[in-house]
Amino acid sequence: MSPAKSNDGSSGYDASQIVLVPLTTAFATVASALHAEGFDDAWDEDAIIRLLDVPGAFGILAYRPGDQAKNAKDQPLGFVLMQTVLDEAEINTITVAPDARRMGVGRALLDAVKDRLLAAGVTRILLEVAVDNDGAIALYRQNGFAEIGRRKGYYARPNGRKVDALVLERLI
Repeated sequence: MSPAKSNDGSSGYDASQIVLVPLTTAFATVASALHAEGFDDAWDEDAIIRLLDVPGAFGILAYRPGDQAKNAKDQPLGFVLMQTVLDEAEINTITVAPDARRMGVGRALLDAVKDRLLAAGVTRILLEVAVDNDGAIALYRQNGFAEIGRRKGYYARPNGRKVDALVLERLI
C-alpha cells in the first residue's frame, strides 16, 4: 500500500488516518512483525506477550484503517511498549513501519503515551536509543527528550560492531 496524500498534497498521513488502540496480546503477531521491520534483534510474539504481562506495562498500536469499498485491509503503522513504575516510565520499544516513517506516526504514539502517563501521575519518561539511529533521535528531540547519559557499547550490530546507547529523558 502506498502512503496516502495529506491535505496539502504531500505524501503523508493526516491525523484522521492514524488510529490508536491499546496494544493487547491479541495484536502480538502484528507487533512482532512491525518490530522485525525496525530492529535486527526483533522481539517475537512471545516476548511481546511477556512484556505486556509485566506489572505497569502497556502498549499502543497505530494503524491506518482499511477501505472496505476497495477491499483494502487495515495497515499496521507502528507501536510503542511502555513500562511504568511509580512516577516514572520507560519506553521499552517503539517502532514505525518503514513506509510510514516521517509521517507523524511516531509523534502520534508519543503524544498518546504522554497523555496516558500524565493522567496516571507519571512525571518522567526514559528511553535508550542507539547513537546511529538518527531518525529516532530526531523524533525524540523534537518531542522534548534530552540526553542524560550514554552507555558505551550497549548495542551489538549484526557485523559484531558495538554501538553506544544514548539515555534520554523527558519530564512531563
